[in-house]
Amino acid sequence: MLEAGVHFGHGTRKCNPRMAPYISAKRKGIHITNLTRTARFLSEACDLVFDAASKGKQFLIVGTKNKAADSVARVAIRARCHYVNKKWLGGMLTNWPTTETRLHKFREYMKSQCPVPIIRFNSK
Repeated sequence: MLEAGVHFGHGTRKCNPRMAPYISAKRKGIHITNLTRTARFLSEACDLVFDAASKGKQFLIVGTKNKAADSVARVAIRARCHYVNKKWLGGMLTNWPTTETRLHKFREYMKSQCPVPIIRFNSK
């Protein structure tokens, strides 16, 4: 992780106070992330994802940074997951009833414009 540059966090001005336990140092206006804690929590997160996947749960992978967009798409397609690698609309999950209503309206509009179904959206 050190070679990949994972230890570089946000600038010190953009710090959330709840991140303090995960920051090991400050250098040149940038927080240095504690990689020991990061590795432990990453391992726990991987275990949770593995357990959920083995139970057939679905995942949404979000990575909108330019450098991550291609990797997110490639990994999500390989894992047969939903993904967002371009613009993320704020409130898309926290305001799901509104988003779902708009998706249904859009689907109905597309059906009226074109007889061949273009968008398949199933809500549970």
